[in-house]
Amino acid sequence: MKLLLLVLLTLTLYAKETLHLQAPSALPSTSINSTFGEELVKLIENAHHEIFFAIYGLRGQDEILKALIDAQERGVSVKGVVDSDSHDKNYYSDTYALYKYFEIVSDHKSYIMHNKFFVIDKSIVWSGSSNISDTGTGGYNANNCLVMSDANIAAVYLKEFNQMFYDKKFHNKKEVVTYEDIQTEDSLVSIYFSPKSNTYENGLKKLIQNAEQYIYIPVFYLTHKDLAQQLINAKNRGVEIKIILDATAARNRYSMHTELRKNGIKVKVENFGGKMHIKSIIVDDKYIVSGSMNLTKAGNSKNDENTIVVQNSNLAKQYKNYFLKLWEFIPKKYQYRDPNPESFESGNSCNDGIDNDFDHQIDIKDKACQR
Repeated sequence: MKLLLLVLLTLTLYAKETLHLQAPSALPSTSINSTFGEELVKLIENAHHEIFFAIYGLRGQDEILKALIDAQERGVSVKGVVDSDSHDKNYYSDTYALYKYFEIVSDHKSYIMHNKFFVIDKSIVWSGSSNISDTGTGGYNANNCLVMSDANIAAVYLKEFNQMFYDKKFHNKKEVVTYEDIQTEDSLVSIYFSPKSNTYENGLKKLIQNAEQYIYIPVFYLTHKDLAQQLINAKNRGVEIKIILDATAARNRYSMHTELRKNGIKVKVENFGGKMHIKSIIVDDKYIVSGSMNLTKAGNSKNDENTIVVQNSNLAKQYKNYFLKLWEFIPKKYQYRDPNPESFESGNSCNDGIDNDFDHQIDIKDKACQR
């Protein structure tokens, strides 16, 4: 698969912030196949006192589970928050193992606890778009993760974690946790937690409105109507806009990519096989956005999510270069039409064991995978 030539990029920003970007690999993997997964294991192995995490769930990543178990056995306090629906079910099949070994809290609501973050020893935060799964840290999907070594940022994440774990508050029952313009050694960082932060209005909208040169968006879902309109407005005032959208998400009836194309905005739909699972924005060689929140109304106003806005020109330039490599890899025809997410035109999607288009037909059982 050609995309493997892009390999995995690890972008180090001086000493304090590291951005890991995962170009999709050929197939899901129960072994760690991403630098951000490897980095997470190292952080867990080097933890001395506590590891607190809020993740969607767990599937097929025994190395990370073992690292957490080993940490607890050597005296590290390990506590977690995971998602569960009103029937006490989780999307990921191995989540039960977390309950077996650790003290775990979940929300038991229809809205999702969609965070993906770890806080290590009150000093380091690992956060981004990747789930702890065979398609996330296993490397099949395109993802990004930030590792932030800063006690002030860690304190912000712990405040949000404590609301969910100790106070049993989720979604709109939480208190507002929003911290803007945290000065680290290298960057200016703002942190927002959905739904109470109103992340779009307070953190993202002004980035779009103030953009002068370009806005690049690698993203899973984009259904937020006002965001789409702000992008159209930016394009009309001369800002270059490019979007890479996931093929499965492009089939969502609320996806705004068709409307954006009609208004002259360049949108390519990926044909990787694995998902374009990044939830991110890059602006003007100045800002990058990372985190768990999809660009949807639910992501902004219903689900538990975290979003980080980092002002750092070195990081933004490196991320821009990564985005443009992905952009060039996707055939130009998918700027005008959408590839079938489970078919021979989408990577190894006919041989990955995943129902990529959610039609309950996997691989060769799917008509589009039958020659």
